[in-house]
Amino acid sequence: MSRIYIVDDEPIICFGISQMIREYNRFEEIRTFTDGSSALNAILADPPDIVLTDIRMPKMDGIELCRQMREHRLPTQVIVLSGYGDFAYAQKCMSYGVKEYLLKPVTELELYPVLGKVLSEVKSGTFSLSRFEQWVVQLEEALWQAEEGRVSELLQEGKAHYFADAADGGGFPLLQMAQDGLELLAGKLNARGVFKFQMDPKHTGANKSGRQAFEAFEGQVFAWLHQLLEARGGGQLNLLEAALQYIEQHYREELTLEAVADRLGVTPTYFSHYFKKATNETFVHYRLRKRIEHAKRLLAIPHYKIIDIVAEVGYDSYPHFSRVFKKATGCSPTEFRSMLGIK
Repeated sequence: MSRIYIVDDEPIICFGISQMIREYNRFEEIRTFTDGSSALNAILADPPDIVLTDIRMPKMDGIELCRQMREHRLPTQVIVLSGYGDFAYAQKCMSYGVKEYLLKPVTELELYPVLGKVLSEVKSGTFSLSRFEQWVVQLEEALWQAEEGRVSELLQEGKAHYFADAADGGGFPLLQMAQDGLELLAGKLNARGVFKFQMDPKHTGANKSGRQAFEAFEGQVFAWLHQLLEARGGGQLNLLEAALQYIEQHYREELTLEAVADRLGVTPTYFSHYFKKATNETFVHYRLRKRIEHAKRLLAIPHYKIIDIVAEVGYDSYPHFSRVFKKATGCSPTEFRSMLGIK
């Protein structure tokens, strides 16, 4: 069974469509959202098979939702809903990889065939370039971190999804895919500007059979992994150490998760999950804690004015800082100083 998210700012429409889809009886999970922003958070955390979204919505409209999903290279298929006057907006969504478009109000006779078509594409394993690219991105990140276990896991996933039909008779497309995948992987690794990664002819070439496509791809990936380990003296890149060091240097600024991820050369989604797993707290909570700890240290110094501390720890106004500080500590900055005996 599959999963679908419905995004529309009109609750009654969300309810009506969810009821139709429930009666279709081909989805084990149906979730509804009334704005694109909350929907995107849920989609990034756990991508469903299908998203059915309206175009005009508050906070984040359907166009931006589609753009963000495209940018994160999610495997989710998207169906767009719109009114008659929104065709130009719908066309914009199509440029972000949306293939199906429905006009409001939608009926079962219109919705079910589209759902069936999209589900058949999802279930049939039809080759998707965007999914393949997303897989290469994940593989490149794991390779760069020298996470051998994760590299092996992703390779087996790729073997099942993209190389499962390898055969001597019809191998050219698979060989071409292996070649293209290695070129894409090398390009991303070389773009980091640290080491030079080149393809070894023994892992490529027209003399390979279709059955050897995956072995060739896998051999080159592990060759690069060993090259990377050797260049680093046998060690992994300590992503957490690098992240914490960079945050320590910049947490007083308007530091975003995206900025740290970019600095480390990984995607924001990967870094967010990695950071939470490694520290047991979110990036935002960690940055806030660092600011509050620094503020406490400065508040304990009598000659420091609170208004100066506000800017020092990265806030642009006293009221904002005071609210955040009280929420985190249970007392205002002034009350905190009073508890220390500072007037």
